Amino acid sequence: MATDRGEKPHKIPFEASERKLVKADFQYHEADNTFTCSAGQTLVMISESKAGERVYQGRNEICADCPLRNRCCQSEKGHARTITTDDKESLRQDMKRKMATASAQSVYKQRKVIVEPVFGQIKNSGFRGFSVRGKEKVAGEFAMICAAHNFKKITKAILTGLIRPAFTDYATNLAR
Repeated sequence: MATDRGEKPHKIPFEASERKLVKADFQYHEADNTFTCSAGQTLVMISESKAGERVYQGRNEICADCPLRNRCCQSEKGHARTITTDDKESLRQDMKRKMATASAQSVYKQRKVIVEPVFGQIKNSGFRGFSVRGKEKVAGEFAMICAAHNFKKITKAILTGLIRPAFTDYATNLAR
């Protein structure tokens, strides 16, 4: 699950700068499905679409008296702060907490040398998107793409001498 979807947290705390407040500056509370701003106001969910998009909003009268209003509220009509997210926010927050640990960060750093090169090699070999629809069909197509990639790696390893069976001498067995 990708963390910080839409807005990344700033390295400089908002108290130490004059920057605008972003979604990452608000605390999400899974138990009551609300956000809390740094001034203590609770933003409640005011709408949810069928696709799972959720809109949270504070109260106008509280935002009007807030000392952070100029840095927080962006409505030209003077409405309270709104935050838009989706129905996966609780999962994203769980992943954010997990990724804050040193052990998770060390494991995630290995991703760039373990799996990311494979995705790049598959993309460079011509794959740009799935040609089928549906989870089962896409899973089948992806399995074939991965198998082809692995065959290419095995073939290259054999031809370059990284993998060579001890009982076979390819140079002398080619004519047989």
